[in-house]
Amino acid sequence: MTEFLHFIFNWANAIPTALLVFIIFYWVIVILGFLGTDFLDFDLDYEADIDLDADAEMDVNSSSVGVSWINNVLLFFNLGKVPLMIWLSFLVIPLWLITININGVLGIHNFFLGLAVFLPTLFVCLFIAKILTWPFVKFFGNIDKDSKKKEIIGKVGVVTLHADDVSKGQAEVNYMGTFLRFYIKTREGVKVSKGDRVLFIQMLSEEEGVYLIEPYNQID
Repeated sequence: MTEFLHFIFNWANAIPTALLVFIIFYWVIVILGFLGTDFLDFDLDYEADIDLDADAEMDVNSSSVGVSWINNVLLFFNLGKVPLMIWLSFLVIPLWLITININGVLGIHNFFLGLAVFLPTLFVCLFIAKILTWPFVKFFGNIDKDSKKKEIIGKVGVVTLHADDVSKGQAEVNYMGTFLRFYIKTREGVKVSKGDRVLFIQMLSEEEGVYLIEPYNQID
């Protein structure tokens, strides 16, 4: 037992073991009731808050493309479709098991050699986490659909992720004391940024839960 503990806490396994300890500690304190399950489960916004003048319009467009690309990658791996800590648990557990077994078979104890094993294993485990979290995607997706049935047409929300007529964003609405987030798009040629107030006009896609919005300060 002592030898096993020494092995999993050696330099080669330091990162995956630290991640596993964090996950275990999190779920233990949640089970004991010291924290709610929503602790550390936050929405990841990748809005770039950059002040640019008219001459930097191309840079703004490039930033939007970059943000959109990152969001698409995260959504591909189901991050954002399930709570963060559930997704992280399904990433870290296989990551730890695979890493320590590879290091054990190869007899790796050096931190940098362990890191060389850790990084490609992390990449592989992203796909494993995607597969393992798929049932949860459907579960939380059904919950999300139920919330999207609530009538929000005509309500005012606040943009949490920038949007235009091409790129889908998000806006938050206070619905009877509960803050709900919905996917949004704008009319052609209109852009909204994080923090803007918007009015929900109509639903564009019931299946995806995307709403058409207008900047609130432009509504007469």
